[in-house]
Amino acid sequence: MAGNLILFSCLAFPCAPGFAFSPAAYPGAVWMMSGRDTNGIYGTNTQGSVRQGVELLCLDGGQPLQVYGKYTWRFRNINKDYYNSYAPYLGAMLSFKFVDVGAEFGWPHYTGLSNGSQDYSVFANWSRYWSLKDWRKSDFIKALPLSTWGSAAYDLSNKNGSSTMGWVKLQADVFWLPHNIMAGPLVSYDWRLRTRNADYFNLSEISSGLEIGNDVVQLGAKYSWSHYPKLNQQDRGMYYYITIYKAWDLKSAGPAKDK
Repeated sequence: MAGNLILFSCLAFPCAPGFAFSPAAYPGAVWMMSGRDTNGIYGTNTQGSVRQGVELLCLDGGQPLQVYGKYTWRFRNINKDYYNSYAPYLGAMLSFKFVDVGAEFGWPHYTGLSNGSQDYSVFANWSRYWSLKDWRKSDFIKALPLSTWGSAAYDLSNKNGSSTMGWVKLQADVFWLPHNIMAGPLVSYDWRLRTRNADYFNLSEISSGLEIGNDVVQLGAKYSWSHYPKLNQQDRGMYYYITIYKAWDLKSAGPAKDK
């Protein structure tokens, strides 16, 4: 216990005259998605997270290690008892070029059930973007971005077991508007899978639609074909949405890399 207190004191305060711990960065990010479906499964819904971290050090290969606090939420007005929740988290992660690996501890509270729980997990998140053609305003298809995001996690409390979720999206941008706003048709594939409590979680979904936006805000409408393998149930319908993502570094008071 004494050793832990000494270590905390050295990180938080000067341990000797002339020395002070100075974080390399204060990275943070906010993500939010709100929307409405027409097939009566989600209704009007919103979910998101806000994260603020402190970069403690960089490894020899340039990989930053950070500790962070995070607040997440998700709410909808249909089938909400086992869905609506909010949760504070504490965690640490090591970031590579396209992948973050880490561990976090959270305290989810389910508002429809008036109870809470604890969440211990280790995870790996990835994100990647490819430009399949050079951007040209004179072309009919001005850009052809292919992007993916995903997460794999293991719940150490064994409530949800192993899980993965994510998406792959291909968009053909046919309109190039002021302020680098792009618009065009898209196709996407989404998945959710886990080994425990999976009946209403596991999902495979193919979508086609239209999206307009820039690197911060996107507005879209898509028609989705959804399959719930554990329930042997299929659904389809329109979904209208807005997504927001913004990263920052409080130390540089400017935009941060997408991590």
